[in-house]
Amino acid sequence: MKPEHLSTLDFDCLFEHYKKRVYIYVLKVVKSQFLAEEITQEIFIKLWLYRNKLSEINNLDGFIFKIVRNQALNHLRKAAYDERLLKEILAFAAPEQNNVDEKIIAADYQLLVQQALDCLSPQRRLVYELSRKKGLNYEEIACQLNLSRNTVKNHIVSALKHIHNYLSKNGISIAVLLLFLS
Repeated sequence: MKPEHLSTLDFDCLFEHYKKRVYIYVLKVVKSQFLAEEITQEIFIKLWLYRNKLSEINNLDGFIFKIVRNQALNHLRKAAYDERLLKEILAFAAPEQNNVDEKIIAADYQLLVQQALDCLSPQRRLVYELSRKKGLNYEEIACQLNLSRNTVKNHIVSALKHIHNYLSKNGISIAVLLLFLS
């Protein structure tokens, strides 16, 4: 069957053929299982979107791994940019920490974060607090709560997404929040 008529079944075969190699390559670049899974998923979504153009590709293997390399490098560039931006924000904010107005704003932001946490399920909130407030790692939390490490990771990722969405709905960007809560 020609790629321009790539069916779901054909795409499943393509996915099964490349998924492990793509994941391992991305994992070597980003050094994070969670990010490697996310980026691998993005790559296959991109391939699915380009499935009608795959017939024009002479070297499918080369094409796929060019996408893989670009996605992994784009992620690293974005992470480096985000880190630089955060450092600049924190450096800018440091001398201003004693300002009374800023302390009031910081307290308001902390209240918003607390409200976001109050919306979480009791177990998700407990996992988040053990991680962020007590400083426990995934394994320690999993052992303490008799959960799998992956369940702990999923709870934390979901909690962070919820907090981010809650703050966004209330007009607060993460960069602004970090500025006042650092």
